[in-house]
Amino acid sequence: MNGFVKTIELTNLNKILNSYEELNINNNKSLALWKMDIDDQPIFRYIYRNVKPRRHLEFGTWQGAGLLYCLEECSATVWTINLPFGEFVNGDITYGVYTDELESVKAWANKIGFEWKSSHQTDTFGFIGRHYLNKSLGNRVCQIYCDSRDWDTSNYPKSFFDSVLVDGGHQTEVVKNDTEKSIPLLRSGGIMIWHDYCPPVYDDFECVKGVIDAIELMKENLSLYFKNLYWINPSWILFGIKK
Repeated sequence: MNGFVKTIELTNLNKILNSYEELNINNNKSLALWKMDIDDQPIFRYIYRNVKPRRHLEFGTWQGAGLLYCLEECSATVWTINLPFGEFVNGDITYGVYTDELESVKAWANKIGFEWKSSHQTDTFGFIGRHYLNKSLGNRVCQIYCDSRDWDTSNYPKSFFDSVLVDGGHQTEVVKNDTEKSIPLLRSGGIMIWHDYCPPVYDDFECVKGVIDAIELMKENLSLYFKNLYWINPSWILFGIKK
């Protein structure tokens, strides 16, 4: 990988983030089998722990596991955006219930008084952010319910956020929207992160293809705000520090 987007080895992440803490993870798993909640989690936690954002913006809450990494590793207040009634593809729900989380989702449904459905959406109102809500961390979260393309940023000051995570809709147009909308809101020296950026599995996952294609389309414009972007190898994470 050459030019504007560079590859950085995981063991050298501390050099870019100016951290004295090294991150050593022994993980030989194929990137095609990579999981955010298992494999990317320690990297996200490392970033938040060392960057220490005060105000963090996140596109794509789902059940709030990724947001929890930020809340637990630093003292940030977080603004996060999600569709209130979930995402659909060809009329089918996109985010259902995985077998290993079935019991915890059932317990949460019971807790909030929702009638349990075997095909319940987990990215819809009531289940959005359940992980941080279950840990009583909702007092540090401003949950925005809307399509990010309709999100009105006019009342947010420029350079308001210290960090941004783009991990909402993975269609190229949505990634492009979320990136371009949040750049003015990110302060100089702040970090912007994109999830599901992983060149070795580009042909295997539509979400990866959407993110990589968006970055390629925006490359010229992004170079005005970032000296370089860095893909962390191995991971599904891309990031840049704003000039």
